Amino acid sequence: MTAEIGQAAIYLSVLSCLWAIVFLGIGLWIRNARAIQSGRNAVVATFILISIATGALIYGFVTDDFSMKYVVEVSSAAQPLLYKIAALWGAMSGSLLFWLWLLTVGGAIVVWQNYQRNKQTQDTLADYSLIPIAIVQLFFVILVTGLIEGIYNPLARFPNGQVVADGQGMNPLLQTPLMAIHPPTLYIGWISLTIPFAFAVGALVSGRIGSGWILRSRRWMLFSWIILTIGITLGGNWAYKELGWGGYWAWDPVENASFMPWLLGTAYLHSVMIQEKRNMLKLWNILLITLAFQFTLLGTFITRSGIITSVHAFGGSGIGGYFLSFILASTAGVIGLIIYRWNRLKSANRLESLLSRESAFLLNNWLLVGLTLIILWGTLWPIISEAINGEKSSVPEAFFNKVVIIPGLLLLFLTGAGPIISWKKITANNFRRMFLLPLVIGLIGGALTWGFLALIGYTFPLYSVLCSFAAVFVLAAIFAEFYRGAKLRAKRQETSFVNGLNLLIQRNKRRYGGYIIHIGIVILYIGIMGSKGYFLLESQTMTLGESMEVGKYKLTMIDSFEKEYSNYLRSGVIFDVEKNGKRIGTMEPALHAYYTAKPDEEPTKESAIQHLGVNDLYIALASVPRNIKTGGVVNVQVYYNPLIGIVWIGVAVMVLGGIVAIAEKSERSKDALISEA
Repeated sequence: MTAEIGQAAIYLSVLSCLWAIVFLGIGLWIRNARAIQSGRNAVVATFILISIATGALIYGFVTDDFSMKYVVEVSSAAQPLLYKIAALWGAMSGSLLFWLWLLTVGGAIVVWQNYQRNKQTQDTLADYSLIPIAIVQLFFVILVTGLIEGIYNPLARFPNGQVVADGQGMNPLLQTPLMAIHPPTLYIGWISLTIPFAFAVGALVSGRIGSGWILRSRRWMLFSWIILTIGITLGGNWAYKELGWGGYWAWDPVENASFMPWLLGTAYLHSVMIQEKRNMLKLWNILLITLAFQFTLLGTFITRSGIITSVHAFGGSGIGGYFLSFILASTAGVIGLIIYRWNRLKSANRLESLLSRESAFLLNNWLLVGLTLIILWGTLWPIISEAINGEKSSVPEAFFNKVVIIPGLLLLFLTGAGPIISWKKITANNFRRMFLLPLVIGLIGGALTWGFLALIGYTFPLYSVLCSFAAVFVLAAIFAEFYRGAKLRAKRQETSFVNGLNLLIQRNKRRYGGYIIHIGIVILYIGIMGSKGYFLLESQTMTLGESMEVGKYKLTMIDSFEKEYSNYLRSGVIFDVEKNGKRIGTMEPALHAYYTAKPDEEPTKESAIQHLGVNDLYIALASVPRNIKTGGVVNVQVYYNPLIGIVWIGVAVMVLGGIVAIAEKSERSKDALISEA
């Protein structure tokens, strides 16, 4: 009966979405408070109904209800509870329901925030934004009803009361703690982009094209950026640990699908500062947030249409066409509103100099958007090549690694130059005071890197030298900003430098949180430079007792093991590890053979990783023969990844900076909304 209640809730949510759209539209048109409130209530009702449906599906997983088709597809009786719950987003139908539920949570929060705000001001901007939110909700509700070809209702039962003895189990690659966290984190990041987009559409519909909609949606945008940063990193860490290839980013289509909205969101967070400060780029900001939102749908189209092969993608279905149609229709709607409000989108000010903060932020935007388009081209090339010559050809990882170098280095440099250059026009005095010392320190850093790498035997690595120069320049520029500000604050308040630094950050969390993010980006670049450019790889077939060497490390295969768990068999080998002749411990790479795996599915690789400071020693196995004790051969790959720990540290610092920035409370949003009303 639980499944039937959930299905009924989904069907009723079609009506609640339509109710919200109609009554909010009519109420705002004729300025009828009761109709507007009725529309708000319908948004909350959609959240309640979809929560019921989602809860019913989770109940089906927990109780092993194998009369439900989706439960059979992605769960099994032996599957641990964590992965039974994670199975909610383990395949197409459930992931769409989960996506929809998160979207309804966002809509309900906007209603609640609007209620709190309207105690103080009569603001209708959020009500205008609820209409596009409800439209997006309606699209997903229609998908999960099961009435669309290519997808079935996740709460549907087998016909004729059929009950299967056991389920097929979730994809073995997904049965890891990281994959229980990574997909929902990405979904939350993607879906929270809907809210700033909705505020942009609401601003266009209402004609309030000032900074009010930006200020109202700022925290949503920062939240989305933080969560996407975490989600992308969790995905990279999962790939590093589970796929056995020693890397964390391969420009896979689904990786790109999550990265492109992040790039556009980053561009948007920079460009809105120009609108707030100089009343410029109104049109550009609306286009940017629209692109960021549409790229979340494009990513869904890529992962669910089956048009591109990926280790992360869902199976092919006809659903991709519906996503593409919705992308085109919603984009056309925004373009129509832009044309309608064209006169109000004109900038009040002009760019006064190419040497200004506005110009630096604009260049930052062009590079981020250009990088997005390059990645999009490489991602969609298999489709394009098939349309041109009838053969689907993939783009190698090397293509992306090469084309992103120049824009990547320029972006790194701008993380230091952009914040310290003055608005409107730089003066000679400003240049000397802000740029001269960081540039000199950066040049010294680049020269030291060149000398060090030459000393240890590497040929002239131009990328590493330029990266080191830019990284040191950025750090010097940002630390100088912190130092000057903290010293001045300490002097004014007659307190210590440390207290002055704390007061400085508390006074302007958004600005200095951004600086902390930039420091994290520098750390991330250094980690990428080391782990991508200077790793060591050794591949060898071995038998028990044999040894292999990777750099300073000697690995001896001393034993094998096999252990049964409730839903898989773990088998692997034990390596004794020495560094320069000194024993440092053992490592146990393994393979997991899941009992519910399909005949053509290979065991998952469980790499062994030894953390050596910020460096990693990494072992992966291709297979573990049953006769290993009697001379069976094991194919072993060993990586030494220098500075890879710096990658994860850099991301952590970026997230910390985002948390500092999002903590800022501003009363300007209330003033802006009152002035625009």
